[in-house]
Amino acid sequence: MKLSNYLVTILSVILFVLLFFEKSLGLNVALYGVVTVALLIVNKPTFFKPLLNKIVGVGFLTVCICYYLFASPFTLFIALVSFGLLFGLHSSSHFRNLLYAIPNSIVNYFYAFRDLFSSFRSRRLTKRKFSMFKVLKIVFLPLFIVFLFVTMYSLGSSFFSDFVGSLGAWIGDILAKIGKYINIVAVFVALLGLLFGVLHSLQSHTTSFSTMDGEGNDLLSRIRSRAKSRFKNLDLKVEYLSGVFLLSVLNLMLVLVLYLEIKNIWFGFQWDGALLKSLVHEGTYVLIFAILVSMLVVVYYFRKNLNFYKQNRTLKALAFTWIGLNAVLVISVFVRNLYYVQYFGLAYKRIGVVFFLVLCLVGLVTLVLKINKVKSLFYVLRINALAAYITLVGICIFNWDVIIAKYNFGHYKTAFIHLPYMSSLSDKALPYLQVSDAMIEEIEDKQTEAISFARKGYFKEVEYQAKIAERVAAFRKRHSETHWLESVWAESKAYELLN
Repeated sequence: MKLSNYLVTILSVILFVLLFFEKSLGLNVALYGVVTVALLIVNKPTFFKPLLNKIVGVGFLTVCICYYLFASPFTLFIALVSFGLLFGLHSSSHFRNLLYAIPNSIVNYFYAFRDLFSSFRSRRLTKRKFSMFKVLKIVFLPLFIVFLFVTMYSLGSSFFSDFVGSLGAWIGDILAKIGKYINIVAVFVALLGLLFGVLHSLQSHTTSFSTMDGEGNDLLSRIRSRAKSRFKNLDLKVEYLSGVFLLSVLNLMLVLVLYLEIKNIWFGFQWDGALLKSLVHEGTYVLIFAILVSMLVVVYYFRKNLNFYKQNRTLKALAFTWIGLNAVLVISVFVRNLYYVQYFGLAYKRIGVVFFLVLCLVGLVTLVLKINKVKSLFYVLRINALAAYITLVGICIFNWDVIIAKYNFGHYKTAFIHLPYMSSLSDKALPYLQVSDAMIEEIEDKQTEAISFARKGYFKEVEYQAKIAERVAAFRKRHSETHWLESVWAESKAYELLN
């Protein structure tokens, strides 16, 4: 049986308080995600009919469960992004492009409160037009201006500042007295729950973003110009010759870059024990930026009627060559990153580079389809936005801290172990961060042989064992006091291994 939207919102707020009041995040995040999706399925059965809505719904559910499994801050961020997208996808017309759904979520957030308040009004009042923007003008805008002037007067007058301070203390005393009868923290958590729960009151609305999404077309249309044919053809030929010249020069330069990359990096690289920062950090970021600019060059020349120019075969061939060479450049950047991992171990940025390069390859493939199938920029952005979202969700399904700890300590014979970074990994990795005195001696012997800047006594120098022991003791104490709703699977596993 379908419940009224405001009733579902109230139930959602109550659930939020029960799950999160005086509790840290863990299993409660997964439970809230499951219930949220279940309520949407029951109360809004048509919401998950569009494919994009299904993908975001599954993505939101996945990252909520992954947060219970691994408790990664990045996963929590993606969960919040996914929840925001659920707001943005509420529309009279089905969204196809996530890039339009993102700003639409902000507009729909205000609509959600309007719909919630509207559901409480009597039938007599429903005839009156309610505008959320009127409320903003009447309440929020004046309050913001008042707050602005209070701040300026406080900075300009010490007497006024003292008065504001005493007024704040007086209000604090009142709140403290109220707090004896009403739990202020619980009220705050309930209000926070309302900020999430209004999702269930949101109706389908038509906005400027949903209109733009509906007007978007995957196929590029030829633009008929009113100008005289000879001038039109002349302008098109000039742009064509410009593209041929530019892509010819760029292809030659990129061939030279790739020749040097393949010669010196792919087959001629020998690590002498020195730091690889200049090779990987600066070089990788610059090359990634060059790949992105390369994509923009192709998009620019194939944005309009040049796609339909009868004599554009040479330009297309040069564009396909340019895209193919950039794909090889992506592989070269991957090789650079691989060397960094081989000699300095895994780290978040190095893992992030791999996923970003995968997205670059997806982008290059979509450019090939754009040129070959005469697709529009809307299509390119739509596919890449969806690929980016799926990739971000995919990142969340791995316990990266444990993977990093296992890999780095497992490859100490060839890779330098950066101890300050290792000791900063989360509690989930603590069982794999503990090392014995014998292990330390073996690691330092192997590293001083293979790495020029490695030295014995490094573990004692940074007080690695003491830091890990202190963290283990604090983790054991904290975990033993953890509520079942706060439990994290990976931390429970670590607790078992430590004991």
